[in-house]
Amino acid sequence: MARYLLDSDAIIDYLKSVPASVSLLQDLDTRGEILCLCSVVVAEVWSGLRPELREETGRRLLLLEFLATGPEAAAQAGMWRYDYARRGVTLATTDTLIAATAHAHGATVVTGNVRDYPMDEVRVLALPRARGSRS
Repeated sequence: MARYLLDSDAIIDYLKSVPASVSLLQDLDTRGEILCLCSVVVAEVWSGLRPELREETGRRLLLLEFLATGPEAAAQAGMWRYDYARRGVTLATTDTLIAATAHAHGATVVTGNVRDYPMDEVRVLALPRARGSRS
């Protein structure tokens, strides 16, 4: 069983019933893979969630494994931002935190935003709607 850390867009696609994304996530679950989230993803999802959807969404998110972001992962996120900035690539703190959390837990990031995760150390599985997959 492998771990898959869902990026915010993967969860949003699921909540909006985007067929191809739902199919991918259901396939991973059926194969016995472990679907996960982290604090950054929870915050991003909740920041756009209408109040009337919060209770049901909260119940659904509780079904996923939670991956904590420890101090080592936080430091790694900062180092990636620094290193990539020196190459002229701007990475968001949120994305580097998600990547570092996935890396620390041996998880693959599931996202439609593949370009947000250029780190060679991070495994990425592109949502079906994404282009330029490194999966």
